[in-house]
This record gives sequence, structure tokens and C-alpha cells, in this order.
Amino acid sequence: MLKTFAPATVERVDDRGRFVEIIAEGEWRAVIHGEMRDGAVMGNHYHAVTRIYFYITKGSADVDVVRVGTKEKRRTHLLAGKGIYLEAGEAHAIRFREASEFILLKSHPHDPTDSDTFPFKIDGD
Repeated sequence: MLKTFAPATVERVDDRGRFVEIIAEGEWRAVIHGEMRDGAVMGNHYHAVTRIYFYITKGSADVDVVRVGTKEKRRTHLLAGKGIYLEAGEAHAIRFREASEFILLKSHPHDPTDSDTFPFKIDGD
């Protein structure tokens, strides 16, 4: 089953501001924060073992996913405050539709001596 969104489990807004628990499951070994320019594309690859949770904090992006074994496809449009799971074996291309910021959680940290990242070009609209 393709699991797409993880709804926020806790959201609190008061006179101090806003607090959101964006995910409350999984074992994550790497946390990445990034900023991308309008029109930038991230990905065009898949991971053999790494599971990813990608969450937009500011901006928007289209996420194209292809399950490598079956060629099953899906496209998800993410606005700020939304996230998507990218499972092992799911090729992905993230196309930023405006200047954006994101958080990326990975089940395995990058290891330059044992990469599980494999190129897989996904053409977008």
C-alpha cells in the first residue's frame, strides 16, 4: 500500500505562536533541513533500503513517485505543512514550484562507502 500523507499528530496555537508535531512514528537516523529555489528538482533516484519522510515547511512542490518494481506512478502536490513518505524502491523527483524550505528524515544516514542511491529519471510536466 502506498502511504502518502502523515497527518500532524499535535497542533497547538496560542498567543505565543504555533507548535506542530509533524510525525510521531518511525526510526529516523538522519534529519536534514534544506532550502530550494523555484524550479529546482531534487531526486531522480531511488533508495534500496532507505525510507524517507519529506515535509514542506515553506513553499510548495510536486512530488512524482514511481515504484521501481511495478512502474506504479503517483503525483502529489505538497503545500507548506504537508509531508509524504518515500519508501525504499520508490523513485522520486521533487519539483519545487516556488522558493521553499523542507525537512527530510531518513531511516539511514548517507554513507559514501556504501550508497543505496540509484539514478532513476522521472520526467515531469
